[in-house]
Amino acid sequence: MIRSRLPLATIIAAVLLASCGGRPSVTISIAGQLVNTTLTSTTETTGCTTSHGDGPFDRTLTTVRALTPVTLTVEAGQSATGIRGWIYDVDRPTPSGGPMEEFTLPGRRGVYDPRSIVPARTYEVVVNVTWSMLITRGEVTHAFRVRVEPP
Repeated sequence: MIRSRLPLATIIAAVLLASCGGRPSVTISIAGQLVNTTLTSTTETTGCTTSHGDGPFDRTLTTVRALTPVTLTVEAGQSATGIRGWIYDVDRPTPSGGPMEEFTLPGRRGVYDPRSIVPARTYEVVVNVTWSMLITRGEVTHAFRVRVEPP
């Protein structure tokens, strides 16, 4: 008796094609308010291709009305494996030009309480999400400007 291997081959092909899918979505909120972010960079390596792209950093400012310290919440899609972030003070940059605060969140979602964000100052926040699927992996970087004002 000869058994067809076509169904197994079809399943394997479907899994491989699905793994060439897209990157996870990223949602960021501060003090419970959704923040508009700009996708500034992507890197993807799949069984099909390797690509990298940089986009413009739209510096649209989001004003959040909240008491400090605020809470920064990051939620990424199911394939996310880690989250890193950097906070820059726009009004008073560090002498080196580097971030004034960095954070790391394991997994695909997490909460961080920035120590450096104070009222009436503007900050740039950069959030990098690493992700991985069966044979696909990459990074997406989102950035935004935020200002916290008292309620």
